[in-house]
Amino acid sequence: MMAAMRRRPLRHLFAGALLAAAAAVLVGKAWLDLSGPYLEALPPYPTCAEAEAALAEDRLLEALELAEAGGCTALLAEAEARWHAPLATLERCAAGAWTGVGEDGAGIACAVASDLIVFGDVRDLTRQGLAWGRGEATDPLLVGLSTAGLVLTFAPHVDVGTALLKAARRAGRLTRGLGDDLLGLVRRRAWGAVADLSADAARVSTRLGVAGGTRALAYADDADDLASLARFVERAPTPLLALRWGGRQTLRLADDDALYRAALARGPAGLRLAAERGGRALLARQPLLIALGKAVVKHPDALADLLAAWATWLLRWVTWPWALLASGGLALLALLLRPRGRRSRRARGARAASAGLGPGT
Repeated sequence: MMAAMRRRPLRHLFAGALLAAAAAVLVGKAWLDLSGPYLEALPPYPTCAEAEAALAEDRLLEALELAEAGGCTALLAEAEARWHAPLATLERCAAGAWTGVGEDGAGIACAVASDLIVFGDVRDLTRQGLAWGRGEATDPLLVGLSTAGLVLTFAPHVDVGTALLKAARRAGRLTRGLGDDLLGLVRRRAWGAVADLSADAARVSTRLGVAGGTRALAYADDADDLASLARFVERAPTPLLALRWGGRQTLRLADDDALYRAALARGPAGLRLAAERGGRALLARQPLLIALGKAVVKHPDALADLLAAWATWLLRWVTWPWALLASGGLALLALLLRPRGRRSRRARGARAASAGLGPGT
């Protein structure tokens, strides 16, 4: 009897813990659904598998970006070897230098190189002049950029940007908004402003190379966007892949490296979510988890990480039917383990007393 009485508080404690766990599952699931969505709910993106598929289909630039982002060493080496095949590279380079238009990285790079030695600017002005003389359509922006290239020839860091802008224009990757800004500056002969804009383009080219820089300019709608783009590509790993997956809104993540990396690991959906919600997309940064950690233990970071791991499990694997089933099971187990109360003891005592006062007494 005494042993049973000693076990009773432990059963009360255990039953209370089970009831608290049942409530925590439901309350936690509801809070996560109402306050989310979160990056932790998204599965990791199969970057290496996508890189292998791109390589098999000869989409080499895409394979390079994916393999670099996913740390797929063998795939990256194979993609680089195929991309830099000597004979094909030489042919594309020669065509780019002569026509000013490149079909890929090598052709674009040589087209830009020709712009850096005046030849390209003179070539484009001559061709535009001949087209005008024949009554054909001309490109005022290309004329303006070629003129700016001649004016800024002795400022190499600026001339690189001007050459990149021309390459993007010829490739059809220069947005209308940015082109209008440039054309307006050239027409006003605002060479200082043209130089500032070209310097931002040069920063993009320095980080991504000519081919990558040309593709990146498609995400700049105006001069302000170009400055943001330059800052983003200088700070973010694999910025071209992120831009292709998340679009222009990805530029918002330039100043938050942890958020950017967590979003990139979850692919296009992760980048879109991070751009929309900012730091609130990371469950580990939720004020409630941090406050609980600080309030309960001396090492709040460890508890916050534990709570975040529990919440991540709820987010990723536990749907509402499973949450209800788990909570109900815990509550039922708690009721079964809970010792009987005073009313039950009184009933037993009454039955015992009535048995003792029977006809034989």
